[in-house]
Amino acid sequence: MDWIFLGKVLFYVCMAPLIVYSLKFYALSISSLFYKYKSPWKVSSKPLPKVSVHIPVYNDPVVVECVKKCMAFDYPKDKYEIIVIDDSTDGKTTELLKSLNRQRRGFRLLRRGSRRGFKAGALNDATKISKGDIIVVFDSDYRPGKDFLRKVVQPLLQDSNIAFVQTRWDYLNPTKNRISRLAMASYSAFHQCSMPIKEKLGTSIFCGTGGAVRKDVLVEAGGWNEKNIGEDIDLTIRILKNGYSQAYLPYVKVKGEVPETLKAFVRQQERWAYGTTKVMKDYLGGIIKSSELSRTQKIDMVFITTGFLVFPFILGVTASTMMLMAPWFGPNTTGMLFDVTSISRSLNLALSDMFSWEGITILGLSCGYIFECAVAMVKTRDYRNLTVLPYIFLVGFIVQITNTIAVFKALLGVEQSFYKTPKASYRGI
Repeated sequence: MDWIFLGKVLFYVCMAPLIVYSLKFYALSISSLFYKYKSPWKVSSKPLPKVSVHIPVYNDPVVVECVKKCMAFDYPKDKYEIIVIDDSTDGKTTELLKSLNRQRRGFRLLRRGSRRGFKAGALNDATKISKGDIIVVFDSDYRPGKDFLRKVVQPLLQDSNIAFVQTRWDYLNPTKNRISRLAMASYSAFHQCSMPIKEKLGTSIFCGTGGAVRKDVLVEAGGWNEKNIGEDIDLTIRILKNGYSQAYLPYVKVKGEVPETLKAFVRQQERWAYGTTKVMKDYLGGIIKSSELSRTQKIDMVFITTGFLVFPFILGVTASTMMLMAPWFGPNTTGMLFDVTSISRSLNLALSDMFSWEGITILGLSCGYIFECAVAMVKTRDYRNLTVLPYIFLVGFIVQITNTIAVFKALLGVEQSFYKTPKASYRGI
């Protein structure tokens, strides 16, 4: 059997879709460089709407800092409420929340009897008792500014067809270590490059925290999907598919934590891979057939929902590269498994292919995501963190495996457990 030939076939077959998705990242990144955002949302003279702020929490004492920030909003006190949905079992989180509530009496504490539906279930239960016309969601580690509510409601106040508003993520701990820097680069690429362009296309995403959604639209869409751990993108697709529009506010930043350990980062990516792929499985046909979506929206939403399918192909590229470099698949005249001459010959051939014009071209075409991360760093003048980009390749060796497993679990209908990203419990930010 000609393993070299099979390896090359596998390499090019798997590289083709990788390049397609890579070119999408190049297009978004380059477009964002020429994109000048001008906010159409001036402060309206209309009466401010009633808002319900939802903060789901599970064993995260850091939630008290989020609650304090929300209690300090410069929004009329009779116009908003805070509902903390506490599923904690550690004792400490619940006690801190009860103590804070006794001291200030500024929020409602909802304790559930189970973790049914995880975050989605918690948000659904809070929606049932909410008095606001607008629902604002924060993860327990987020720190909104005083004027957050006044800014986030403006698009919803001025355009009745806008169903949700997403703000830009900022970070509390981006320089803690290499993993936090890597996570920050990844998130920044999405919020600095992809989201502004997606808003113009009509496909920006409700990211699950730091955003606002109309309560009636949320209920009309069927609430948060408790059968998908990617409840945020699931809701996004259902709302846009119903003909509503969206808004992204890059000038409104809200700080949250990024993962600080390799396990936390990998598991978070795994959750997103599973949730997004399940959304594709559930809604791709409806997206394509929708009479409410434009052709541009359909194309971008297909890219969004199928985005994690690229990981099995990345794994295929890695496997085929190993096949081409392995000396036991090449000519071996000595019959020894680890013959030095054969190993040297295989490595020389591999390096020759890698640094040929063809190899350099393929590498360049496939590095769109790295380019987007670099553009995001340049746009924020965070030049120092450009040095973390090579770590994307190193971490990618693990992520390509875990995300591939998550993708196939979603495709095969195998249940994936919800993983809560650990919080570092920062204080006083």
